[in-house]
Amino acid sequence: MLKTVRNIRKLYNAKLLFISSDENVQQTIENEFDDYFKELKIATNINDALELACSNSYDMAVIDTNIKDVSFSELCSELGQLAPTLPKIVISDSDENENIVSAINNGAYTFLSKPLRAKDIKLAVIMCLNQTKRGDKIEFDNGIYFDEYRDQFFKSGGVLIDFTRLEKSFLKLLITKRNDITDYDMIKEVVWKGKDMSIYTMRNIVNKIRQKTYYEIIKNHSNKGYTIDNLKK
Repeated sequence: MLKTVRNIRKLYNAKLLFISSDENVQQTIENEFDDYFKELKIATNINDALELACSNSYDMAVIDTNIKDVSFSELCSELGQLAPTLPKIVISDSDENENIVSAINNGAYTFLSKPLRAKDIKLAVIMCLNQTKRGDKIEFDNGIYFDEYRDQFFKSGGVLIDFTRLEKSFLKLLITKRNDITDYDMIKEVVWKGKDMSIYTMRNIVNKIRQKTYYEIIKNHSNKGYTIDNLKK
């Protein structure tokens, strides 16, 4: 049913960070969730959790209130300071008010009880990704990424890159043709809609894109056209 809904977040394109010291949770993740998501990573201590959360590689963190050598409130506080925009789902085998208050105060999307059920995690992740407008990212170097869902380019930390219509259209065309050299005629037809365009105008657009991102994001092939930088896996 969910596959028929237009603009639904693509679960298979989501990267999740699980933070838990609970061995049962770790086994559940390894046994039941690998087929649903693009990438899963488990952090079992606060140092690994903070390092991975700061990498800007994950669309969401699923945080267990059970984490060794640190309280749940302390972990949330540390994550909030180092990765403030990272969406969070909290899981717990206890519904103590203190844990619920900590989850709410630190912007958790929802609070799920253990033991985990695959369908509960799937639905929570889908809802959270759609609400937080994350996921479906095409990633480049230097933290630059294109969010297909929002149809926008961002810098590390979710900062919008203010591209003009022509600049964004140019980059999107190169992404679509990522395995080929995109020649000048196609660029003129798709980006400029067949209107007059000089090679100098095109070079000016390329230079502006490079200034707003990084130089190597667009590669020039003399007298042939352009390609996009290698996309990160």
